[in-house]
This record gives sequence, structure tokens and C-alpha cells, in this order.
Amino acid sequence: MGKRRPATPLASKVRETLYGATVRAELDLHGLRAEQAIQRVELFVDTWSRREPDAVLRIITGKGNRSAGAPVLLEAVREWLRQESGDKVADMVRDAGGGGWLVRVGGPRNSS
Repeated sequence: MGKRRPATPLASKVRETLYGATVRAELDLHGLRAEQAIQRVELFVDTWSRREPDAVLRIITGKGNRSAGAPVLLEAVREWLRQESGDKVADMVRDAGGGGWLVRVGGPRNSS
């Protein structure tokens, strides 16, 4: 049997996604209700769109396998990202594991 390797912290892992860009930050929504999750997603996306336009973020919702009913967070977050985020989300794809989204944020709105 091989030697057991210690877990590698996320910061030291290079994860390339969404057109080869490295994920800059993650938000894990496990255990939250939809309303709470959407509030956190909104703040997370807004903060990063101001801090670093074009950054790629991972939003982890989980697949909903342990939910009492149908999965809720995955679809609720998808709807917010597509409908309510305005120009703060430039692009999005489903995460390879299926339990979340990869999002490229846009820049802050210019007020003229």
C-alpha cells in the first residue's frame, strides 16, 4: 500500500477552469436556505466584481443529494446568476463536479 498524503490546502492547489483561468475564490453554501444563499452570492459577486473584474469564482451549492426534497440551491443560484446579477456576471458554467457554478465576474457599472 502507498503512503498516505496529507490534504493539500486550497490555496496551494492550482485549479484551472473557465477558459484556463485560475479560480480566485470560493463560496461554499452547504447548509444554507435559499434566501441566505442568494444574499451571500450577491455580496460575494459584488465584492469580487469591484475588487478584480474578470476574476473566476467557484460557488459551491452541493448537488442536493441529502436534501429532503428536490435540490434547491443549485437552481436558485443559477437563476440569480442569470436573471438578477445584472452585468456583474460576464460568464458562467456548471462546475465539473456538478455541485456548483464557475463564474467570471464583470466590472462595476459605470455611472455617466
